[in-house]
Amino acid sequence: MERVIPSLDEITPEKFKETFKRILEVKRRAGITPLLDNPSDLLDRAKLYGMQYRNGSWNWASNIWSRSAANTVVIEEDDQLRREHKLLLMRVLEHILAQGPLIKVDGYVGKPGTRAQMHAAVYVDPQFPDIAYRWSQLVFPAPPEENPEVEVFVIPHYLGNPRIPGTDRLLMVMRFPHHNLTVVTMSSYQGEVKKAVLTHWIYHVYRKGGTGEHASLREFTVRRVDGAWRRIVMCVWGLTGTGKSTHGLYVWTPRNSRIYVEKFGVNPLDHVRDQVIRNDDIVAIFEDRVVGSERGSWTKTEDLSPDQEVMWRAAMSPRALHENTEFDEDGMPSFRGGLFQYFGAPNRNSRSVLYLDDTGYFDGDVESSGPLTTAVFLSPGYFTDYAWVRIDDVALAAKFLADGRTIGHPAQAKEVVGRMRFVARYAKPFTIGVRSTDHVVRFYEYLRRRREQGNPVEVYACNTTGRIVAEYRWVRKKVGDREMEAPEPILVEVNGILRARGGTRPSIEETELFLLQASRGAVKFKPHPVWREKVMVPDEVPGISKERLRELDPTSYMDMDEFRRLLKAQIEESKYYLDRDCPGLPSEIYTAMDFD
Repeated sequence: MERVIPSLDEITPEKFKETFKRILEVKRRAGITPLLDNPSDLLDRAKLYGMQYRNGSWNWASNIWSRSAANTVVIEEDDQLRREHKLLLMRVLEHILAQGPLIKVDGYVGKPGTRAQMHAAVYVDPQFPDIAYRWSQLVFPAPPEENPEVEVFVIPHYLGNPRIPGTDRLLMVMRFPHHNLTVVTMSSYQGEVKKAVLTHWIYHVYRKGGTGEHASLREFTVRRVDGAWRRIVMCVWGLTGTGKSTHGLYVWTPRNSRIYVEKFGVNPLDHVRDQVIRNDDIVAIFEDRVVGSERGSWTKTEDLSPDQEVMWRAAMSPRALHENTEFDEDGMPSFRGGLFQYFGAPNRNSRSVLYLDDTGYFDGDVESSGPLTTAVFLSPGYFTDYAWVRIDDVALAAKFLADGRTIGHPAQAKEVVGRMRFVARYAKPFTIGVRSTDHVVRFYEYLRRRREQGNPVEVYACNTTGRIVAEYRWVRKKVGDREMEAPEPILVEVNGILRARGGTRPSIEETELFLLQASRGAVKFKPHPVWREKVMVPDEVPGISKERLRELDPTSYMDMDEFRRLLKAQIEESKYYLDRDCPGLPSEIYTAMDFD
């Protein structure tokens, strides 16, 4: 039989795709089944590798418990291909040729029939049917006979992987945005597959005139302080572990409203109606609508409790599809993080595929009823952050987005836990094809037009998983090629996880109460002590005492000289990451946080 796989020198992304089709044809001619095309028995196949809980739901364990961002390369042009890249592409082809039939699943990402719709085909090694099944349950069905716009190959084996050129890191994942192709190896973590498709979708959305954002989408109608009812279309941005799903899938219910009545003397249900969850993770923001990417939710369920009623209901459904999720003494799913472990540390990244129908607050539509009204950035910090602020300057709001400032969580990568990070747009690993700068500028122009039209988007920043104020010390820190003086939090190990010592932070209910009262127009604000009217700080929040607001105010713990020094260090460091990850920003955005 003739040679099927080309020589190493001939390998390119297009040659990879051509050779894959050739492998399929060679197997067909030989009477060998090359593909299982959207098989109906995927769940039954996956059950052989799964663990069933007493409520009927299933769990699978992945070999890696976080995404492999540090082991990922993005190749924009063929002339960027190095020998190592070609070698891994060749090894994947060799494995496909020798392996049994790949599992193929097709799905639409983005609401079908809208400009956000994109057809993806995912090809999975047959030893991992759970990956194929869970992904198929997240997306919208697509006809298998239709030509896909994006192809993702998932081979979670070690293939003698080379190192990323110039580093000591194994090359595991390759993305080719202009060839609509991603190849995943070594990792069976569901997030690697989900994010591979969504990364291409973000680029697809940009080409359709929108911005693809790492944000959730929810809606509710709120009664304003003047008695009028207003529809809120809210997107919540944030990296894994900052509370994006917690707040993006949050609904006020008769059960959890009792907490608000007891703690704050406020019943949210007196002020809201028609609450709907639309999307959990990645959305497309257009001028007139926000469109969700998926019909399901793959979300972190770490520390999930019945108080988070909507997520709890879906996660405890017999239909939920769990990953790295523990069991309790009764054989039920457990999200406590006390039984399983990863590299000797307690499990901090249990995950679940949830059906939005099981939340009880999904009307079947992932598209918003109108344009964006409210943008919430979950940007946790340790030193100068208030619990919540309103950002009135659109350039400064765009700077917040460009910075993507956050705190590392085990689900991002175990090496960054507890550390301050700048991750452009909260989506740097998922931005390909065009620069993060292009997305930021498009969103900035959208915010500016809305303000000029007299219908501004309300923008808030919330310090969810950070501290007010953590204990810290000043250190000499190398940022790029230069050193700077910067604060460093004092981290201590708590139950195997590094956490900042000292300070306080708002509870989930306090943050949700703030968002409710701010949407009602009931919060009274005062200017930020440094940025003045560009950023407004809550002075009165109905239901939250003045004493508690002082505890959530960083200036309660330091004088203004120290506050300004800390803020200057943050801004200085942020510009290094902007230069690297968001080059060429307009000066009004780049300098929006500067002060004398």
